[in-house]
Amino acid sequence: MRKYVAKKKVLLLTLACTAALTANGFAAAPAAETQEFSLDTMVVTASRSETKKVDTPANITVITSEKLEEGNYADASEALRDVPGVNILGSGAKGTNMGQEVILLNGDSRVLVLIDGRRVNIASSGNYSADWLPPIDTIERIEVLKGAGSALYGTDAVGGVINVILKKGSVMPEQVKVKAATGSWNTEQYGIVASGSRDGLGILINAGKDRRGNYSYKDGKSGDVKKLQNSGYDTTSASIKLDKEIGENNLLTFQFEHLLDEGGNPFGSSGFVPADRHERLSNNVALRYDWNQHEDNSGFAQVYKNYHHASFISPDPGNVSDFNEDKYGVEIQQNWRLNDKNSLTGGFDYYKSDVENQAMYGGTRKVNNKALYLENRWQIDSSWQLNAGARYDDHSNYGSEFTPHISLNKKINEESNAYVSWGKIFNAPTTDALYWYQPAYGMYGNPNLKPETGSTLTIGANTKLSDRTSLTANVFRSSLDDAIDWAFYPDTSETHAVNVNSEKRQGLELSIGHKFDENWSAEASYTYLQIKQDFGSGYEKNRSAKPNIYRAGVKYKNNDLVVNLTMQASTGQAPSYMGKWGETPAYGDKSYFTMNLGAQYQVSKDMKVFAQLNNLNNAAYQEYSGLYDDGTVKYPMPSRHLVVGMEYTF
Repeated sequence: MRKYVAKKKVLLLTLACTAALTANGFAAAPAAETQEFSLDTMVVTASRSETKKVDTPANITVITSEKLEEGNYADASEALRDVPGVNILGSGAKGTNMGQEVILLNGDSRVLVLIDGRRVNIASSGNYSADWLPPIDTIERIEVLKGAGSALYGTDAVGGVINVILKKGSVMPEQVKVKAATGSWNTEQYGIVASGSRDGLGILINAGKDRRGNYSYKDGKSGDVKKLQNSGYDTTSASIKLDKEIGENNLLTFQFEHLLDEGGNPFGSSGFVPADRHERLSNNVALRYDWNQHEDNSGFAQVYKNYHHASFISPDPGNVSDFNEDKYGVEIQQNWRLNDKNSLTGGFDYYKSDVENQAMYGGTRKVNNKALYLENRWQIDSSWQLNAGARYDDHSNYGSEFTPHISLNKKINEESNAYVSWGKIFNAPTTDALYWYQPAYGMYGNPNLKPETGSTLTIGANTKLSDRTSLTANVFRSSLDDAIDWAFYPDTSETHAVNVNSEKRQGLELSIGHKFDENWSAEASYTYLQIKQDFGSGYEKNRSAKPNIYRAGVKYKNNDLVVNLTMQASTGQAPSYMGKWGETPAYGDKSYFTMNLGAQYQVSKDMKVFAQLNNLNNAAYQEYSGLYDDGTVKYPMPSRHLVVGMEYTF
């Protein structure tokens, strides 16, 4: 009880300090202030319509194209790892679950991923792997919304929403950009992006290749660097985006995306395995029409089809699995400006998933969902805004669900705001949780699972402490009834999908950015997370979650050279935790600290060279919890490794 009171005081103190700092941040920043520290950025994910970040009552982070360009990231997954409140569960073998790098927001894997506003989560796991995201060179920005988004986006948005917004060929220069890189463990990276427009028709074409051999990791027990066999991968990607201007403010967009990911899966149930492999194929197509863009009465209609095929290949016939998933979707949305103080956004959302898996389901399972949503934004006066809305879902398995939300924003000036947001949660079980049936391996889904329901409260503020220093702070608390988890029963050696009586999450984020001069800048953040689950006999802490994550970065930039030093640390990790079904292994070390160093140099107007040294201090660490019986880390992250390359623009 004393510990709870102490933590509650910490949260209250954080809010009090934030309010005090915000009150002192009235002076607007100079016009010359860089966009990196500005709240003037337009965002669309939080309310499904364009609003300034300073007018948005939500915990939302924008990874800009500038940051993507200068961060020396190999892919979008690396960029997301630098965002406070985001945690990626993966390994050097590109994932832990048949090649998936699971994205967590506020410690929750139930995250909805959108590409240009289109749902891409797969129905089997409910996730979308971070390393399947589009290539960096095609991304305009990434909006990361932390906190429940069920009231506007429905199922899968319990922890939040990640919206990847792609560039348009019609606003890009006519150019061809090629990239090539090599590095440790026979790394090869190739990419080409072509863009331009003629007579109102824009085109953006991308093709890429990323492959690497078996990686090395540092063994935390012995201190030795070891090679992990069967951990290489080979990824091929391609995409095309066509956008055609229709009149002055209308746009017709066609998109096609292809991804083929093949790799070893060395993570067995009792030790590393030498032969198991995974293969994933995705082919997605979408057609969208936007009308009255950037106007008060803007809207869009889109149709899409996502195809996903996955195979788990093994010498053991019992381990072989193969599934195909087809997702069809239709969405229509309209914005209205009712008067000077009220704006309305409403829409219809439908999607249907057909998942075929003979090994796990014994056939094909189908789910669909129809929904209506509506949000009103009321500008009470020049500084106060109230957003309220709701979503009505009609799910094929669970009937109807009504999820309202309400949020209040106080705009102090163009560079400061404070907000409070509350919303209900609805999340339907995945097809794996419902229909998995493999008696030979003791894996059982539960067709009688209840959907997850609950609510989330977020309180936060953004402010300028000075013309060079920015501060963001927020706290959140969520409660979820009938939360779904996988439970292992030692007496029968079986694992079942179950509804947890209740799950509670609470946490906080603090982040600060400072620009020392025209060349030097730095940022730092701290994220705290606590998860408790009640299976019917009282709450137990889920210590598979990292309770404390620290991030820091220093950047030097002049006309031709950009150097980034980024650091990440975690403390309070538990070697195991006790739950209703016994002791579960978690982390090999209580803490870790890693550093990455990157540099890029503009040799000429058309040519750039770059180098990235990851895990500079050669730390032994893991992102995903799990230990083998001998204490060996199940999912070790790579040891120190280097990538160097060049980029040329024609």
